[in-house]
Amino acid sequence: MAYTAPSRLLVAGLGASGQAAVRLAAAGGSAIAVTDLRPEAELAEILHELPPVEAVFAGGHPEACLDGVELVVTSPGVPADAPLLAEARRRMIPVVTEVEFAWFHRPGVPLAAVTGSNGKSTVTSLIAEMLRHGGTAAAAGGNLGPPASQLILEGGWDAWVLEISSFQAEMLTAMAPRAGVLLNLCQDHLERHPDMASYLAAKLRLFAHQGPGDLAVLNADDPAVAAASTPGRRMFFSLEGAADAWSDGTWLILEGQPLMEVSRLGLAGRHNVANALAATLAAHELGTPREAIATALESFRGLPHRHTVVADHNGIRWVDDSKATNVGATLAALSGYDQRSVLLILGGLGKGQDFSILAPAVHRAARKVYLIGRDAGLIAQALGDTVPLERCGTLERAVESARADARPGETVLLAPACASFDQFTGYAERGDLFAALAAKEGVPCR
Repeated sequence: MAYTAPSRLLVAGLGASGQAAVRLAAAGGSAIAVTDLRPEAELAEILHELPPVEAVFAGGHPEACLDGVELVVTSPGVPADAPLLAEARRRMIPVVTEVEFAWFHRPGVPLAAVTGSNGKSTVTSLIAEMLRHGGTAAAAGGNLGPPASQLILEGGWDAWVLEISSFQAEMLTAMAPRAGVLLNLCQDHLERHPDMASYLAAKLRLFAHQGPGDLAVLNADDPAVAAASTPGRRMFFSLEGAADAWSDGTWLILEGQPLMEVSRLGLAGRHNVANALAATLAAHELGTPREAIATALESFRGLPHRHTVVADHNGIRWVDDSKATNVGATLAALSGYDQRSVLLILGGLGKGQDFSILAPAVHRAARKVYLIGRDAGLIAQALGDTVPLERCGTLERAVESARADARPGETVLLAPACASFDQFTGYAERGDLFAALAAKEGVPCR
């Protein structure tokens, strides 16, 4: 597939991915218009750093911004059913996401694409590490950053691995990854997807354009994922029984042969064993030898704010899992702990989730729960009397209370099951504050 640059295109949304799309479009010689909901005064600094654009439509998305446009490149923050995009389709103007716009520039290069509710960033980064250990120059980005368009501009790689969110996957029109990965499915982004069926359908668009030679890597332990229909070949990973890649608790097993002992994994937690298995299948599909895969699995220590020990003092561990922004991620985080060994910090923006699903795991693993953020009341109502609860409001107060309550051998775990935007700029700021507070009287881990 050869990409032909349109004479004029519109970039909708000037977040990081939209800015990268502008730069890539300018490099291709297209005239560019941009539109964003923010007023132009707020966009001044961004526009100053970008290549010149022909027109700026700020403070909204008027239909006039489509005049003379041959292609619309949209950012993940613009909903698929936004009136602007509906009008573009009515005018027969193609609409693509930024990640697919980037793919059009290098469609023949091996691509692994990763989606799911939890673990996407870890698996994306891990696949790239495996490829590099196997001698392939690999780039990683997409939803975890840097944007796919930025990767195209930077170049210098022979394979790429992209994290794909449901917001990106649901609008794909042609992108066909050599290896597509669907890790799991749990409640998330129900403020944008009307129900779980729609959420799953959005995720499955990642596989829609694969051919019979392409691979779908699927979670055999997740019924909705395992039953999903995909057009290409299918391989499964599992923690519960034999599969193409699975674990018997002692070994990671790839295609019937032991790969490495679980104890050698650089990542902690049962959920990361599943992540390792998924990454193994994708990297192996892209030609990575078993030895290189095992080396990467042993050396990879994970990403910030994803179940990371940030302090250890007087036998008490402090674990930052601020990236656990939905119920499923918190369930995964709790699964590796002994009974009543966790002091758990929950709360933030709930995104319409059913928190009652947490109750059995919290009852088993947590001795006490500290609630923060806007939807603390909803969580308290859902958990009921399954575990002692303390309404702290802020993360600072939660850490102070947990420090006073913690006993040697216990873990203070920030795994909020919520987004952070009620009190923070993002999960990273929330995790950074937790780490700083935890280290005040503890020994920070590096």
